[in-house]
Parts: sequence; C-alpha cells; structure tokens
Amino acid sequence: MSRPTPGPVVDFVAVAHRALRDLSQRAGLGSWWIGRTEGPDQVLLAVVDPVLGLAVGDALPWADTHCRRVVEQDAHPVALGLPRWPDSLAARVGARADTAVDVISVPLTAPDGRVLATLCGVGTGDGTRLPELLDSIRVQGDLLGALLAAELELADRTRAAARADLAGRADEVTGVATAQSWQEGLAQEEAHAARHAVPVSLVLLQVLGLGQVNTELGMPAGDALLHRAATAIGARLREGDLLARTGPDRFGLLLPGTGDGGAAALTERLRTALAAEGVTVRTGRATRSHTTTLFAAWSAAEDRLATDTPTSPGRTGVGQTGGGRAGLARPPAPRPAGGSALDALLDLARRQVGADIAFITTVEGERRVIRNVACPEVVPVAPGMPVVRGDGLCDRVLATGEAFVVPDLAVTHATSTVHRQGLRTYVGVPLRRRDGSLYGTLCALSREADPDLRPRDADVLEAVAGAVMELVEEEDGARRVRRARLARLADLDATGGPAVVYQPVVDLASGATVGAEALSRFPAGTPAPDRWFADATEVGAGQDLELAALDNAVRGLPHLPGFLALNVSPATITTPAFLRRLGSLPPERIVVEITEHSAVADYATLLRTLEPLRRNGLRIAVDDTGAGYASLSHVLAVLPDFIKLDISLVRSIDADTSRRALTAGLVTFAQATGAGIIAEGIETAAELAVLRDLGVGLGQGYHLARPAPLRITAA
Repeated sequence: MSRPTPGPVVDFVAVAHRALRDLSQRAGLGSWWIGRTEGPDQVLLAVVDPVLGLAVGDALPWADTHCRRVVEQDAHPVALGLPRWPDSLAARVGARADTAVDVISVPLTAPDGRVLATLCGVGTGDGTRLPELLDSIRVQGDLLGALLAAELELADRTRAAARADLAGRADEVTGVATAQSWQEGLAQEEAHAARHAVPVSLVLLQVLGLGQVNTELGMPAGDALLHRAATAIGARLREGDLLARTGPDRFGLLLPGTGDGGAAALTERLRTALAAEGVTVRTGRATRSHTTTLFAAWSAAEDRLATDTPTSPGRTGVGQTGGGRAGLARPPAPRPAGGSALDALLDLARRQVGADIAFITTVEGERRVIRNVACPEVVPVAPGMPVVRGDGLCDRVLATGEAFVVPDLAVTHATSTVHRQGLRTYVGVPLRRRDGSLYGTLCALSREADPDLRPRDADVLEAVAGAVMELVEEEDGARRVRRARLARLADLDATGGPAVVYQPVVDLASGATVGAEALSRFPAGTPAPDRWFADATEVGAGQDLELAALDNAVRGLPHLPGFLALNVSPATITTPAFLRRLGSLPPERIVVEITEHSAVADYATLLRTLEPLRRNGLRIAVDDTGAGYASLSHVLAVLPDFIKLDISLVRSIDADTSRRALTAGLVTFAQATGAGIIAEGIETAAELAVLRDLGVGLGQGYHLARPAPLRITAA
C-alpha cells in the first residue's frame, strides 16, 4: 500500500505545548515553559503554567534564571530544594518567595550544537522524580530542538522567497526594494519575530545634499549618487536582510536576527563606507523588543534620524564643489534587467560625458576587438567586431598610454572609420590590468562636434576606468572558469557520463540486502562528486549532469535485489525530463533520495509532483538527516518513506549520548509517521549494535559492504 500524501510541516509551538503538558503530568512541578533569549530577557515561546500565571510572550530576566546557569556556567540541569524562588519569579509568588523550590532546565540545541532555547520547569517540593527522568527529558529536548531548528530554517527560506519577490519590484533608480516592499517586509518579519522571539533591528539612512546635486548637476547625477549609496550599502548586507528606498533620499535596512549591538556596528561600517564613496548621510536605528513591534521601532528610528549628526565624507557627494562634467568620481555599477553590471557602468559613463555611444576594446595579439557597447540606438558596432587599425584614435591611446580627445573628427580624422559612420567627437582613455599592463581602451563618441571639448573632459572616463577594469577582470575570470567547467563536462559526456557504483542497503536484524544506493564517480584527479554537481549547476548544466547520472544508474536495476535509491535534487525532480525517465521504470523498486544540499524553493510544487508517483509505489527518502537544517525541513514537509541518518550522526554513536538521544527521537518520529530509518556510514560493530538497540531497521556503510560497480556475468 502507498503511504498517504505528506501533510503540512509540523508546528513547533503546538508540539512544544503537548510536550510541556506531558512533562507536567510525568515529572511534576507546577510550571513549565520553553524560553528563548532576546537581549537581556528570556522570552517564553510555549507555557503550561496554572500556578504563576506565565503566558506566551512574557519575559523573564535571563541573568536571574537557572537556565542561564545551565547554559553559561555548566550547572547541573536539576536543582532540588533551593532555599527560595528566583528573584524573577518572587513577585509572582508573593509571601511564598522564601519557600523551597525545585527547578530543571534542559537546553534545546540545533543539530549543529547551537543552543536555540531552554526547556524549564519550577515547583515547590514536587520534583523528586526529576533525576530519574532527566535522560528522557533530554531526549525530548533534543527532538524539540531539532524541530525548532527546522522551523527556524523554514522561516528563513520563506523569508528568502519573500525577499526575492520584493526585490522583483525594484526601485528604478537604485535597483533596491520599494517603499511598499519595505512595509510588506516589516509585516512579514513582525509575524516571524513574534512567533520565535528572534531579535530584529532596522537602520534608516538619509542621503544629504541630493536636492543640490539635482539642481547643480542634473537628475542623472542625483540618480548616480543614490545608486552609489545603494551599491555601497547592499555590498555590506547579508542575504536575508532587506534594503529598500523608503523615500526620495532615504533608505531602510531590515536586519533579521540582529540585536542592537550588531545594528550599531553595521551602522558605523556603513557610515565609513559611504563617506569613502563621497556620500553624506544621517542615520537612525532601533531594535524590536518583546514589548514593541517593528512598526514602533521604525518610528523610534525616525526620531533618532532627525537628531543625528551627519557624516563627514572624504569628498562631497558629487566630487568637487561646483560640479562640472568630472563631478562623478566613482559612478556605481547597477545591474539592469537584461544587461551586465559592466554594460550598465559603460552606459552610465556614456551619459555622464553626454556621448551617443561608448565602447570597450581589448587587445588580442595583433588584433583589437570590441568587447562591450553602450548605445540607446542600433548602430553598426557590436561586441566581437574587430577594430580597424590605423585610424589613429584608439591606436594613439594604446601607443601613448594616455587619454586622447578629438573635438571634431571632420577636421583631423575625416578618413577614420568612425567619422565615416557619422560620428564627430572622440574621447578615449587606456584600460590597464591590475598588473599595470594595457588591456585596451574605453571610448566615447558623439554625432555632433564639440569645439569646447578639452583633455579635462576625459576625466570622467578616467575616473571610471578602474571600476570598469575591476568588472572586466571579474567577468573575464568568470568566463574562463565557465569555459573550463563546460569543457570538463563535455569531456565527461564524450566518455559516457559519470561512472556508477552501488552500495548495498542491509536489514540490520537479518543481515539481508534489501536494496542499493547508486553513487556517481568521476575521473581520478578531478573534484569530488559534490563539487562536480555544484560546478555544473553554476554553469546551467546541473540538471543535465543529474539526468546523465540517473541514466547510468538505472541500467543496473535488472541486476540488483530490492530497491534502487537515486539521489536527485528538488529542482530536477519537478522537471518533465525526470518524470519521463521514471515513467519507464517500475515505481515500486525506485527510492528517490532528496539531496540535503539543495534548498526547496517551492514545497507545494514538489509535493504535487511526487503525489501521483507515490500513489503508484515510488518511495521517497530524505538524505543526510541530522547534518543540517535543510534535511530536517525536508523531513517535516515531505514526511518521507525513509529517513536517512547522516554519517555525522552515526559516527561513534556508541560513545556519544547526544547522538543516541537524537537518533532515538528520530526513530520515535519515524515510527509515528510510518517511515523507515536507514543509517548511513556504519563503520564499526559497536555502531551497528547501538543502532540495532535503538530500533534502526536498515543501514549501509563500510562495515556492511563497500560501494562497488556491478559485476554482471553472462548467463
């Protein structure tokens, strides 16, 4: 029979409340809660407390809790017969504050060992069973910690998807999120922070002098100033942060997981970076607490912004006071849709000098070739075209290594190719690599002659030449890496794709082989398999490589006992090509292992894709469970047929109580959801014995059988 279609992700808060009610009945004590530190306080996420009146969202001073002593001072989790109640709770018990009290505190840790919260209990003289129940309470705490870690990870991914959606509605000038997106982001983060007691800060920045720049130098210069500020700010933010333009001269930064200290440090780094870019700002910041909302923090940050002292940059926002064509010392490098950062920077340079066309040439041996072109109209110049030698324009720049300015090509260069194409002015500057060698030229041309054009008018192009070359070398380096990866993939394809070895999956009780996992192998001396797949994904060939590996793996199916497990990323699972391949295979003999290393951007699509396959007998496994949050998110969302314990959890499990506790919790979870457990990486008899005792049914590893190619003998 097929298992039911997976349901929604497990709700940590609901599970936590059930666990607290169970502890209250089994272990005694009057009050139980799970708390998470937020600044100086422990904010309560789940509470079962008919005695003290504690409720979800209440805060206790972290400095005055037994939880702090357990986490920070390695105190024993159980303390019986304390002479009085902690000061943080004394006011709630009134005259009984001096009575003896029993307490317990167990940290809830993530799979990587970070303490996420604490499970606490307190009561008067009714905790005598706590010492004998401590191990089981720790196991319960480990499972709760894993669930909380998974929910936090899922929240991070939901946030990332929301951020991507907000970024898709970008402000036209700066390329960052809009004011509407800012408010949506605040509402989304407020809901997350209120549920998980996660600190959130926000920083506001006001760019000063924008009106003066617009008046004296024009709107393009003002836009460039804003974009330069946005680029400098964005370069210093994390992936989950939100940067938005909240007003004509203002930016807002939303910083999940950041307290006041982190926000203060970031604010100072931004002040320094913006000052170096010639941008003068005022700033204001605030941090959400359990007694306020993010919208209240926004208001507080606005108040601080109004009274802040502006920064004093090394140069003004437009270069030198008084303006001029050379005012933009370091223009930004925006990334408009459909073009690279280099194209955008080149077009900005063109507009700043008032030219009709700008282009970059590169020297390739005896040839010069046009590399990039910026022009709002169709022109007979395109990337890859050779540059005619002997025109005397770019040749002179390359020969002298200096800028060259021609006010009217009709007077001095009437026979040049560019003049015959209807262009009258020329400004060119050399481009140099980091080592000082000449790379090529940066040129700007216009259709109308300009008698006032002087050598100083090349200053703008010279100012951006360094930034242009940074992007050129970055892009050229990326192209070389891409070409090398594509060539390596082509060579692999020419030899038949990845080789395959099969590692048996064994029933730990009987020792019988019940299936095998297909593992890809690549030529000796090349990167590890994970790196091959990651490199292929980066050059857009990841799914092709996965499908090639799958094609080679399934050729062994007729010669294998039991099921065949195939490692597939969530993105590839939802492709028509993958579904077509599965259509030719017996579904009851296939187990699809969802790889831990790939994030699931859309669980709904993944589950819809898997549903008819599972009805027909296909089974699902989640790989590397226990190695990271991604696998736990997969487990909770997919409710797989098999949960595969990562080797990091299995290794030395016979000597590690925490590994045994977490494994026991996962076995319990698997039993409740009808899943099987497969332990990976079993390398010793001691590990095998412990896994059997814990109820793990299946396993694989060097102690049982090594991966090997199939040896098919003729009948």
